[in-house]
Amino acid sequence: MTSLSIPTIFSNFSFYQQHYLDIIQDPAQYYTPVEHAFLNTFPFKQQALYLGDLLQLWFGNKWKIQSINNLLPQKNIATLDQDSPLYLFQLGGELFLGANTALAWSVAEQKVISVQVKSIWQYAVFSHLCIRPKLFKPNRAIA
Repeated sequence: MTSLSIPTIFSNFSFYQQHYLDIIQDPAQYYTPVEHAFLNTFPFKQQALYLGDLLQLWFGNKWKIQSINNLLPQKNIATLDQDSPLYLFQLGGELFLGANTALAWSVAEQKVISVQVKSIWQYAVFSHLCIRPKLFKPNRAIA
């Protein structure tokens, strides 16, 4: 199966907005792998995020950062456009200690940037609440 890259998704973002409902209902489209998209929170196992997961999280404003106030202070966020959203697609860290890192698409800069969110709890919970379509498994013939 072909995987998508984040820059490819955002170069065709209006397509995904327009076809969002079709994509999240069709397992073949929903489970399209996206490069470097995952949730990795200690002590849990890394969870891949698929196109359908990301679209639900982004369009539901769960993994979309509208304000840099939701980020920990760091050098690269001082230059971010306050009015331009960031779309998270990779999150890693420790749920109990608060250490975390994230990758996001910056609409203003049209590139992937590294950020630190204040808390990964909410993002982890929202990712687990995505409603995934069931994968079709054909019945086996009984001989």
